[in-house]
Amino acid sequence: MSGTVKESNQVSGYLVWFLIHGVQTGIGMLNFQQKIADGAEQDAWVSVLFVGACMHLLIWMLFRLMRMAEEGDIFSLHRQLFGPIVGNGLSGMLFFYCVLICTGQIRPYGEIIHVWVFPDAPLWQISIILLAVAGYIVSGGFRVVAGICLLCVVIPSLVLPSLYFPLKIAHWLNFFPLWNHGLGDYAKSAVQSIYIFLGPEFLLFYYPFIKNNAKAQRWAHLAVAHTTLLYMTILVTTLSYFNIRQLKHTLWPTLILSKIIRFAFLERFDYIYIFNWLLVIFPICCMSIWAAVRILTRTLKISRKWALGTTTFVIIGMVLSMRTPVSIERMEHVISLVGGAFTFGYLPLLFLVALGREALKRRRSARSS
Repeated sequence: MSGTVKESNQVSGYLVWFLIHGVQTGIGMLNFQQKIADGAEQDAWVSVLFVGACMHLLIWMLFRLMRMAEEGDIFSLHRQLFGPIVGNGLSGMLFFYCVLICTGQIRPYGEIIHVWVFPDAPLWQISIILLAVAGYIVSGGFRVVAGICLLCVVIPSLVLPSLYFPLKIAHWLNFFPLWNHGLGDYAKSAVQSIYIFLGPEFLLFYYPFIKNNAKAQRWAHLAVAHTTLLYMTILVTTLSYFNIRQLKHTLWPTLILSKIIRFAFLERFDYIYIFNWLLVIFPICCMSIWAAVRILTRTLKISRKWALGTTTFVIIGMVLSMRTPVSIERMEHVISLVGGAFTFGYLPLLFLVALGREALKRRRSARSS
C-alpha cells in the first residue's frame, strides 16, 4: 500500500511510535485525573488500564483495515465499501472530527494561559499564534509533521522527573479500600478515559506515508503501551497526593502538583510546565490539521493551500465561539462522546463490513473457479 505515495514523502516505520504517542498525549494530561475519578474514584487506575488494553485491539483492527484498502487509507476503503458518492461523503464528515480534535487542544490551552500566566491576553491572539505555527508546520508536508511529533515527545518527557517531588510526600493509604466499586463506576471512569487515548485513528490517513507499513504495527503497540504507562504514572502520583474529595475540586491536578516544586533559583516551576505543554499539544494540532487538509484535497479536489486556509479559518471560528469555561467543558464532553463512538463504534462496524465484503469476494471467486 505504501506504493501509492512517493518514497521521498514517506517516513520510517519506527516513527509510528512517536506519531501515535505524540497525538495521544495532549492537553487532557493536565486534568484527566479529576474526570475519571468521578466514577471509580481511587480505583480509576483499573479503568485506565482497561481502556489502554482496548486500544491495542483497536491498533490491530486499524492495521487490518488498511491492508484491505486498495490505496491504504480511509478514503479508498470508503469508496470500496460504499461507492464514490457515499464514500466521499463519509470521508468528508471526518473533517469535522479533525477540526474538533484540534479545537479541543487550542481552546483549553488558551484558557490555561489566560488564567495562570497572561490574564489580559486576548484569546484570539493566542489562537492565531498557535494556528499560525501549526499551519506553517503542516505546509511543509507529512515528514515535517512526523519530525515535530518526534521532537515534541522527547522534549516534554524531561518534565516527568518532577513527579518525584509529590511522590516524596505521597499518602498511599489513599488507594484503600481496593476494588470496592461496581461495574457501573468502572465503566463511567473508562468512558471518561477514552478522551485521553484518542489519536491512533489518525493512522487511517497517514498509513500510506509509512515505509513498510505492514511491519510498523509493533511500533504502534509500543506507542499505546508507552501512553498507558505514562498516564498510569501520573494518575498514581495524583491519587497518592490528593484524596478523592480534594481531587474532585481540583481543576488542573497536574499543574497543582508542579506548584509544590521549589528551587532556590526558580520560584514558579509551574510556568515551565505550562509553556512546556505548548510542545505537548503541537503534535496533535499539526496531525489533526494535516488530516483535515488531506480530507479536503481528496474529497473536494481543492489545492492544499485553499484546504489549509479553510481548515484554519474553521478552527479559529470554533475556538472564538467558546467564551466560557462551561463551553470548554461541554466541548470536551462532546469530543469524548464523538471520539468514543468513532473509535469503538464506527470503526469496528466498518471492520465487520470490510470482512464481510472480503468473504463474499472469496466465495464468488471460489464459485467461478
